[in-house]
Amino acid sequence: MKPSTQSLQCATCTARTAGFLCSLEDQELLDCTEHKTSNTYKKGQILFYEDNQPLGVYCIFAGRVKLYKSGANGDQMILRLAGSGELVGYRALFSEEVYHATAEALEDTIICCIEKQTFFDIMRQNRQLSHQIIQKLGRDLRKAEDLAAGMIQKTVSERMAELLLLLKETYGKRTEMGVRIDLQLSREEMAEMIGATQETAIRLLSHFKKTGLIGVNRRDITILDTEKLIEVAGIQY
Repeated sequence: MKPSTQSLQCATCTARTAGFLCSLEDQELLDCTEHKTSNTYKKGQILFYEDNQPLGVYCIFAGRVKLYKSGANGDQMILRLAGSGELVGYRALFSEEVYHATAEALEDTIICCIEKQTFFDIMRQNRQLSHQIIQKLGRDLRKAEDLAAGMIQKTVSERMAELLLLLKETYGKRTEMGVRIDLQLSREEMAEMIGATQETAIRLLSHFKKTGLIGVNRRDITILDTEKLIEVAGIQY
């Protein structure tokens, strides 16, 4: 059972150890608690919209969030998935720009939003946090560059295989059959993550299933042959 949002204290937050806020001192944690709001978002609810002004930084206590951009024709391109302990919306906050993407709850999710000024004050006081944020921004930039390059250089089959491997590493749970992806994405959402149509995503997953790479049970996907999937993705180790 998830705790009430009214009872969430930064000092005792179990998700904090998985993210940046693990480096905060006691007084900084108290400041965060006093200058944040906590809310539960139902699956499909929006945390913030693309092109809106940021008012704070969002920390995921429990649940998962997808960040996506919308095209002129209404198509979506999923840029990132975020889970417990992660921050979302911080890049727009630091660059003093509007949000470049929309954030939507993938499942029932508890979010804490720390006020903009409070977060900036803590960053000025805490060098370790500032350093971690800079490192995170650098990693995000590299991932964005890799994503853009992959869209140009890789085939849609390679992109689907690479997505499944990424989901396995991030959300994989080992079972007797293989590694089950503990995240139920729709075929449309998976298509949005590789820049393909829903029909193409369905066809590729069906092919991967027939060739023994994965097991599929409705939205549940289990990775059966990681080495073969790496080969299909064209990843060199």
